[in-house]
Amino acid sequence: MNGNVSSKRVVMVTNMLPPYRVSFYLALSRLIDFRLVLDTVSEFNRSWALPEEAKQLNYTVQNCRSFVYRRHRDDVGYVEKRQFQFSEQTLPLLAEIKPDAVISIEFGLKSLWSILYGWVYRVPVILMSEGTMHTEGHVGGIKRLIRRWIVSQCSRYWSNGPDSTELLVSYGADASLVDEGMTGIDTREWTEAVSGLLPQREAIRQQWGLSGRVMLFSGSLSPRKGVMLLLKAIEQWRAGGSEMDFTLLLLGDGEEKKAVEDWCQRNPTIRVVMPGFIQPQDLPPFFAAADWAVLPTLDDNWPLATLETLVAGLPQLFSTYNGATADLCMPETGIAFDPLDQADFVRALQKFEAAPEGRIPAEIVRSISDHYSAEGQAQRAKRSLNKVLGIVES
Repeated sequence: MNGNVSSKRVVMVTNMLPPYRVSFYLALSRLIDFRLVLDTVSEFNRSWALPEEAKQLNYTVQNCRSFVYRRHRDDVGYVEKRQFQFSEQTLPLLAEIKPDAVISIEFGLKSLWSILYGWVYRVPVILMSEGTMHTEGHVGGIKRLIRRWIVSQCSRYWSNGPDSTELLVSYGADASLVDEGMTGIDTREWTEAVSGLLPQREAIRQQWGLSGRVMLFSGSLSPRKGVMLLLKAIEQWRAGGSEMDFTLLLLGDGEEKKAVEDWCQRNPTIRVVMPGFIQPQDLPPFFAAADWAVLPTLDDNWPLATLETLVAGLPQLFSTYNGATADLCMPETGIAFDPLDQADFVRALQKFEAAPEGRIPAEIVRSISDHYSAEGQAQRAKRSLNKVLGIVES
């Protein structure tokens, strides 16, 4: 079919509107008639504020029902509160908007409603899945059958990378119909914001009491993010004889804040600076001041904090339970380790101590920044939509 995808209306049905997705949605809106159907703007455990440019987006917020539940991951040792959103308004909303294609997030009710709309109105449905075999692969038989059925009803699939593609394929997706790299942030703006602050690096470090080699943690202070495992590994590393001038910079808040503060009191010789929760737009000075970063997550699909760290030019310690590790960890960008293996964690810290000073080479930052930019992701989305709508690109 000849034509132009820009003349088609596309709706994404998703759970909420995080700030880090806004740049991609805006970039895609400049290429096609793109609209969002949201369960909610935010959730109970999110402290972010939306950027001003989010007002440019065309979105509808459903009056959703929700409940909070506890997710138990006994295999990696954490329990976490999460919010489940659901609405019976999705199908009527889609029928009112009349999209030519629907993009649905994950394997729940949103996808069931989207598939039903696709049946009735004979339009294709794209399933966007971020889960990995580690984060979502261990489900019961009934849930697995439902997911296999959902996958069988979709025309194409979006994934973050090879780890999330593996999960889709395990549910029966044809790997040739999976478009990878469907994640990203406004990498160019982020890189420029951090690099523009490097001349003020020493002043920023003095302002926050940072000295020596600074390791940055940016995330929630929660069991899932492995913050206490990080502190225990640092304690053992320092007890093993390390005398490096070192500061741990913890950005974030969460349920383990009190436990972290208690640990700091028991370990006064280890310098820890805790500015608390920082809004996304205020993070660049800390990335300019740091030397390395770490996110010892136990369960993450593809955390964008990992990408932010890389395009800021910081080497990092990559958790093996981080879905982005397969895409972003290379000799020039950092060290992979298992945060549940304390000996391996300590070895990673020893490698960090032995690593030469300096940021990631500019050409690597530029290559990854271009690929995962909002514009790069939007172009990949447009190509995928052309395929699913049968449009021949000129």
